Amino acid sequence: MQRLCRWLLVSLLFAPACFAQFGSGGVKKSMSGYIREGGSGHVIVSARVDLLNAMGSPVDSTYSDGNGMYQFNEIVGDCYVEIHHDGYSPLREFVRPEGAPDIKKDFFLQPVAGSGSTPGKSPVSEHELGVPPKARQSFDKGVQLIVEKSDYRGAVSEFQKAIEKYSDYYEAYAAMGLAQSKMGDSAAAEASLRHSIEMSNEKYPQALIDLGSLLNGGKRFSEAEPLLRGAVALDATSWRAQYELAAALSGEKKFAAAIPSATAARDAKADNPQIYLLLYTLHIETDNYSAAVADIDGYLKLSPNGPMADRLRKLREQIQKQELHGASTPPNPPPPTSPNPPHL
Repeated sequence: MQRLCRWLLVSLLFAPACFAQFGSGGVKKSMSGYIREGGSGHVIVSARVDLLNAMGSPVDSTYSDGNGMYQFNEIVGDCYVEIHHDGYSPLREFVRPEGAPDIKKDFFLQPVAGSGSTPGKSPVSEHELGVPPKARQSFDKGVQLIVEKSDYRGAVSEFQKAIEKYSDYYEAYAAMGLAQSKMGDSAAAEASLRHSIEMSNEKYPQALIDLGSLLNGGKRFSEAEPLLRGAVALDATSWRAQYELAAALSGEKKFAAAIPSATAARDAKADNPQIYLLLYTLHIETDNYSAAVADIDGYLKLSPNGPMADRLRKLREQIQKQELHGASTPPNPPPPTSPNPPHL
């Protein structure tokens, strides 16, 4: 059984396909923005954001992160957005996704009179509101170049312009680090992300997550762990923070310690097949084979024709046979190849 576990683990961890992005590959519209308090403009964290189709049927759901930001990776035609948070009146707004494939839209919640509280305000919001308009324009243009044209070099130029207009713009440093990473310049990306973290006094989760992901990709797991723990402390609802922390702990062979974070990532982003693959390897390493089978089933439910589907079906059969009939000698594992680094 020991050799079977090792073979199953290697066959998944070192298969490049398992770190590829999943989906149909077609052009999709996405929508993102900030949940804000009406009047003050303060961002609101941990607001529930529901996406409904034009008939009012639920399609997707998420929560605003530690910076008040929400994101839906795929929207289909006209839709409604519903937002709920304690201390604020619920909001339901119709959205018509026209124009660019990446839609930017902020929503504003009104505080309930006499509630006596303003929950969910982010300490980063005051900084964000102080960004000069011209710096914000350059920043938004850089983001647009990444999303619409994959023009990372042009995006870096725009982020540099934003920083010239506002030297404390740590969000621009973080975004520049992402673009530099996409260009293959890991050293510059790391420097930009570390600068963002230092400038924000380690209070900007996105920079912590992106640097942690970059370090995970370079197998510098022990360096990534404290950064990602900081990101989780700032925003425990972030599936990426939890996922990357679990990946770092797994890389350090702290498999049992990684399971709670991986589980939290799955609960926050249950439609991401890659999380089930990570949970599978963790459960194999901790000898929880029934849970590993459940992880395979979770992946196959989401991606029955995905790049790992056939391999996972065979592995499930082998695990179940081993549990029923005892260990047998599996074929030698294929020589490992370096996996693609996780996407930032």
